[in-house]
Order: sequence, then C-alpha cells, then structure tokens
Amino acid sequence: MPPSLHRSPTLPLASDFLATPSTRLSPALIRALLPFDLLIVPGLFGSDEDHWQSIWENVFRAHGLSVKRVAQDNWSTPSLSAWQAKLDETLKEAKRPVLLLAHSLGAVLTVHHGARHPASAVAGALLVAPADGEQHKGPDAARIESFMPLPAQTLPFPSTVIFSQNDPWLTPDRAQTFGTQWGSTLVDGGYSGHMGNNAGLEHWPLGLNALHSLALTCHAGQVHAHA
Repeated sequence: MPPSLHRSPTLPLASDFLATPSTRLSPALIRALLPFDLLIVPGLFGSDEDHWQSIWENVFRAHGLSVKRVAQDNWSTPSLSAWQAKLDETLKEAKRPVLLLAHSLGAVLTVHHGARHPASAVAGALLVAPADGEQHKGPDAARIESFMPLPAQTLPFPSTVIFSQNDPWLTPDRAQTFGTQWGSTLVDGGYSGHMGNNAGLEHWPLGLNALHSLALTCHAGQVHAHA
C-alpha cells in the first residue's frame, strides 16, 4: 500500500502526549510503549547528550519503560557487517517485541535488518532522517559506502519515516521514494536539518507524536497476530 503523508501541522498536538514541556510523559504514551522494549539505534558518530535519542532514553527510563541503546565499537568508520552484528546481538537480549528508534545511518541499518530478517523481534521502527549515501555528496559520504545501496523492498514490520525539508542527507523527494518502497508512513518534520546532535530538538514533541502512533499500530498488529 502507498504510504500516507502527514504534514506536521496535522499531527496531534504535543500536549496530547506530554503532560508538561519538560520530562513528563502522558499516561497515554506510557501505556502505548509499555508492551515493548525500546531500542535506540544511533547513526554516524553516535548521539551526544543533546540528541533527541539521548534525551528520550533518559526520559523513558525515568518513567519505568524498557529502553536500551545499540553500542557500536566504531562510530566514525562504520562497517555494515560489524554494525549488523551489534544490532543482532542486542536484539537477542530483548524480552518483548522491540520498537527501534533509529536516526540517520541507524535508520539505514534498521532497513538492512528488515531486509535480512523477515521474521525477527522487531515490531516496528521509527526511521528518522535515513542517510541517503547514494546521493549525498558531503565529506562523510565515503564513510558509509558499505551500507549502500539502500534496500528497496517492503519492510516486514510497520515503520514511520520522518524527514526534514532541509536535510543535507535526504531530500523530501527521496524520502517519499523510500517511504513507498519500504511501505512506511511519512511524516514531514519541517525545517529541522538532519535532526541530529546539533538540531536542538530537545524532547521533540513531533517525534513523540509519531512514535505514539507507531506504537499503537504495532500493538494492534501484535494483538491481531495472537488472536
């Protein structure tokens, strides 16, 4: 099925998911995430303390949710095979269905995982700003050559691609192409650059809204699978 395109102004208000602008998650979001193990999948160079992934990890843990992070051995000179091995190793530790919260090269790694493992512990994936190494011409493109080409088949789990209008690694047109190929829902993240360490997204309500919707979709799928 073709993906649906959600413009950021049409998403539910952040107040639907956040009790306050700081670190309080609403009971609705907590209930949606409780059935899952949440796994942070960083991209090239990892995620520093100001990255939304790190902020979410701390907030989720403070609310008693199950959350871990994939720890790669080499963040600056990645190898697809080595990164795949670390992701597979971490997934084996999961006790519940897993939601992958992936950014940039981590999103690409997640797509490769879906292509390799049509049946795995992954229940769904939030794919934020997948790094398009096929078209990006910046100085770091050579670092991720082993991850190219990007898989083009439909992912075996629900997924949401969040893209930015001014991301140097991913154009909106390419995001829509990937969304169609992967069977993902598309969310327009506005003008947020690459949505990484320097983006200043903080708790990123738009991302939490998208995660909430994804979790509800995945939960419904889990219930249907066991019916």
